[in-house]
Amino acid sequence: MNYSETDQNAAKCVEPIRLLSSQLRHRLVSTEDKRTERPSHHLIKGLLTVILVLLPNLVVAEIGPALSGLTGSANDATAVFFSPAGITRLDQSEMVVQAALMFKESKFEVDEATYSGGDSDNDQQIAVIPGVFYARPLNERWHLGLSVNVPSGFGNNYGDRWSGRYHTQESTLAFVAATGVLAYELTEKLSLAAGPYAMYTDSTVTARVNNLLPGYGDGKVELEEDGADLGFVLGAMYQFTDTTRVGLTYRSELKPDLEGTPTFKNLDPLLRETLAAADLLGTEVDVDFTIPAMASVGFYTEVTDEWSVTGDLVWLDMSEFGITHLRVEEDSVSVNSKFRDMWATSASIKYRYAEDRAISIGGLYASSAVTDDNRDVGLPLDRTIGGGVGWELPIRGYPCHINLNYFDLGDAEVSQEGGPLTGDFEGSFSSNWAVMLDIQVKLAH
Repeated sequence: MNYSETDQNAAKCVEPIRLLSSQLRHRLVSTEDKRTERPSHHLIKGLLTVILVLLPNLVVAEIGPALSGLTGSANDATAVFFSPAGITRLDQSEMVVQAALMFKESKFEVDEATYSGGDSDNDQQIAVIPGVFYARPLNERWHLGLSVNVPSGFGNNYGDRWSGRYHTQESTLAFVAATGVLAYELTEKLSLAAGPYAMYTDSTVTARVNNLLPGYGDGKVELEEDGADLGFVLGAMYQFTDTTRVGLTYRSELKPDLEGTPTFKNLDPLLRETLAAADLLGTEVDVDFTIPAMASVGFYTEVTDEWSVTGDLVWLDMSEFGITHLRVEEDSVSVNSKFRDMWATSASIKYRYAEDRAISIGGLYASSAVTDDNRDVGLPLDRTIGGGVGWELPIRGYPCHINLNYFDLGDAEVSQEGGPLTGDFEGSFSSNWAVMLDIQVKLAH
């Protein structure tokens, strides 16, 4: 769904390292004094299209099965992040501790390519994602909420021999969010909330380097970058009846300044000399990046004492998402967004067969934030379809939520162009799915 709500999954993500563009080859053969030439904007853009991205299709955070009930439920302290105005429904201090275990598998099949190597490795990854949510009433009308969680993440490992290795070999990404809100019960039916939230991003991206001289094999480049920014969250909840409510949540966009220094290994002497002459060895890379604004609306209603239904709609301002500027020393290049707005919807139905026990099922659909023409393997976003089942039951006297979800991440067709040293390739994912087991334990006092 979104970085807080769509398919877990979701980010997104890292764009590929197009390490050696045609601009580099041009500089090698067309200038007499290569040592004094500054890198062109095209070279910078090719070298540095590496960054953390918010991946809407890999979002981690529970509410219900298939990430349902995000904005309307507000039944526990997880509302601090997803529906902050909903914490006014809690009449005592409460803490929810979350641990999600995710298994993801993907494999990219190459149809055509400039360089040999064939398909990617069968990438299988396991991740454990934590979260802590706390809410308490300050008085009859004011409530405080705090949370620290990992709302989104992404990772791919295509292998070091596949045909697209000069574009992307491996990428990992993590987001950590900290949120603080104050919620006010304006009337018996209407509650409002506002507060700051911060997001820290950390990423490592690796690609192979096509050395210029024969006999040296492939080199390697790795870029680690991190940064943070502060934004705000707004929320509202309206209680139509004792059993029916609607929630609204808005999170502002963030613009972190990400910094890191590329590390090169196993370069041939000519290539190393060329990069050194262009001041690209040991030089810090600065990236202006935009994490998109998000808005969600959701409802919760109890049809009977045993049956309840939820529904959510999430919007991500993905047209403003991604890299806006790349800087190396005095050189800078602007980058236009290639993304489009993204929508996700989810729904669930729950059956409560005992006071402290229930079972539920849910499903979601999230649109792709990029067209086939603009997609690359660094950020292979596609539509997401998911489904899941959830249980509520006490464990050692503590109320627990357990959700088991499956997400189909699409076949993500890619046709990617590069320079003479990176090559072109096209293909699609033959396997691209994830399973997530999410457990939350509610602690109240």
